[in-house]
Amino acid sequence: MMTLGLETSEAWGGVALCQKRTGLGEVTLEEPLRHAEALLPALERLLAECGVEKEGIELVSVNRGPGSFTGLRIGIATAKGLCQSLGVPLVGVEGTAAYRARVAGEALVCVVIPCRLDLVYVQWFGRKGPRSEVRVMKRSALLSRVRGEGRSLCVVGSGAEAIRQDLEGIPGVKVAEREANRPSPEWVARLGEEGYRKDELYLLEPAYADAGLAAP
Repeated sequence: MMTLGLETSEAWGGVALCQKRTGLGEVTLEEPLRHAEALLPALERLLAECGVEKEGIELVSVNRGPGSFTGLRIGIATAKGLCQSLGVPLVGVEGTAAYRARVAGEALVCVVIPCRLDLVYVQWFGRKGPRSEVRVMKRSALLSRVRGEGRSLCVVGSGAEAIRQDLEGIPGVKVAEREANRPSPEWVARLGEEGYRKDELYLLEPAYADAGLAAP
């Protein structure tokens, strides 16, 4: 299935094509926070580079969050418009799951995504899936929680880069490679292809986490 992935949940975004769990191509946006203006031109460039007609897209997968309020709305609105014009189904992917999938061999994983100021979105995963809901935490509270784990832990996500030095000083904790800590439309496409069960065109909404409930 030819799957288009849209990533607009963070400052940097992009588009990618995937088929049979294999990435065919990816175009990242050249400037941050320009999703509305740059997303469709990026798609045209991607299709041209991959030699694929727009009508060849069979499924659209979009990051539904957590992430930027505006970015998520732009991505989902664009995805729905494409699906309606092409007559293809839509699937939403959890952004935390897209990061977790990049370190699939790790037993215990903490995904960290920037929220605002000193806040981050956080979700813990075990081998069999999520071990918590997405939470909004202060960076200091997250570091305290990680120090208290007392076992091997992999931290992944764009939010991990800002506190990499602090995390790498904690025994048993490792931070994923920098390549794994960037938003990836290819992984959105891959997880969408793998997880697609039914069309979410009229059901999909952004997944927000309330920053007002941040852990102290």
